[in-house]
Amino acid sequence: MHITHQASGTCHTSRRGDVRCLPYRRPERGSMAFPRPSKPPLVPTTPTPTTTPSRTSSNRPPDPSRRKLTAAVVALMVFAPMAASCARDGTEGSGPVTILANWFPQAELGGYFHAAEQKPAEGSEERPIKVLPGGPGIQTIPQVAAGKAVFGVATGADDLLVARREGLPIVAVFAPFRANITCLTAHASSGVKGFADLDGRKVARVQSRPWWEYLKRHYKLDRVQEINYTGSLAAFKKDKGLVQQCYVTSEPFYLKRDGVPVTTLSISDQGGYAAYSNVLFTTEQTIKRDPELVKSVVERVARGWEAFRADPAVGKQAIVAANKDTDPGVVDFAAQVMRSGRWVSSPPGAMTEAQWLKIRDQVAEAGLVPGSTDVKGAFTTQFLPTQ
Repeated sequence: MHITHQASGTCHTSRRGDVRCLPYRRPERGSMAFPRPSKPPLVPTTPTPTTTPSRTSSNRPPDPSRRKLTAAVVALMVFAPMAASCARDGTEGSGPVTILANWFPQAELGGYFHAAEQKPAEGSEERPIKVLPGGPGIQTIPQVAAGKAVFGVATGADDLLVARREGLPIVAVFAPFRANITCLTAHASSGVKGFADLDGRKVARVQSRPWWEYLKRHYKLDRVQEINYTGSLAAFKKDKGLVQQCYVTSEPFYLKRDGVPVTTLSISDQGGYAAYSNVLFTTEQTIKRDPELVKSVVERVARGWEAFRADPAVGKQAIVAANKDTDPGVVDFAAQVMRSGRWVSSPPGAMTEAQWLKIRDQVAEAGLVPGSTDVKGAFTTQFLPTQ
C-alpha cells in the first residue's frame, strides 16, 4: 500500500481536515488559514502542541483560526501557478494518484484505504491510488486547491460550501456517507435526551464548526458553556456533566469497551443536519483537464467502500498497519454501523441537488454563507458508477 506522511506550510488542522468556519456577518474574526507562498517543508511548521494528539480515532486536535476572506483569495492567486504545476505532476504520467486524508488512518476512511490496496490490472491504464494520511499540520481543502494532492477528503460537505464562498474552486465528486456521522455524547445519567437539553451545559466541541453553529442557532443554545475539544475521552470519562462531540463509528465503541454508559445524539438523525461526511473532492481544474482520471478514481473508490462495508478485512489490515494506535475492533464496529444502511450513500457516493440545497440553507442559517449561494458548482455526479 502506498502511504506517506505529508505536511506543508503553516497550516494545521483538526483530526478531519476541517476548515474553521466563522460567522458570515462578522468577517473580522478571521478567515481560512493558508500556507505561506514558499516551498513546502517536509514537516509542519506549526508550533508543537503541548500534548501530541494520539493517532486513534478518539483523539483529535482543535481547529486553527483562519485569516480574512481577502487573504484566502489572495493566497489562491499566489498559489495558482504552483497549483497548476503540482496538479499536472499528480494527474499526468504513470505515478500514483494521491488522496489527502483528513486524519490519521482510521475506520471512517476505510473505503479509501481499501481502494488503495487494489492494484490496477496488468496492462490496465489505471494508476494506483495512494492515500496520504492527515494529522496535525494537514488541511485538506486549501492543500488540494494549492496542488499538494489531486484529491482530498473533506470532513463535511458544509466545509466545501464555506471554502467555495472564500474563492476555492473545489468540487465534491463522491460522498460515502449520506448522513453526517458526527454526534454529541453525554453520560447516561446526565438527563440529556435531545439537543434542547444542552442549553446551560458544558459542551466540548471543535470551535466554530458549521454543524455546531447551526445547532446553537436552531435550538437557541444561548447559555451553553463551550469548551475546546481536546481530542481525548479522558476528561469526558471524569466529568459526568460534560457533553462531547464524537463519531457514531468510533467513540461509542471505546466508551462501551471501557464500561461508560452514554446517550448519543446524532446531529443527522435527531438534529436534522444534512451535510454529507468524509466527502471526496478535487479541483475544477483537475475535472476539466483529466476527467478520465477522476472517473477512474471515483469508480474504484466506490468499489472500495462497497467492499469495506461488506468485509472490512482488507481495509482494516491497511489501517492497523499504518496506524499502530488503532484498536482493530473499532474498524469492525464501524463497518457494522455502516452495514445498517442508515449512514451510507446508496448507490455508493450518491449526492442530490435537493440535499445540497438543504445543506446550503442550514449553513446559511448558521451565518456562514449567503442564503443565495449556488450549489450546482459545488458537486458533480457525472463520475459516479452507473447502476
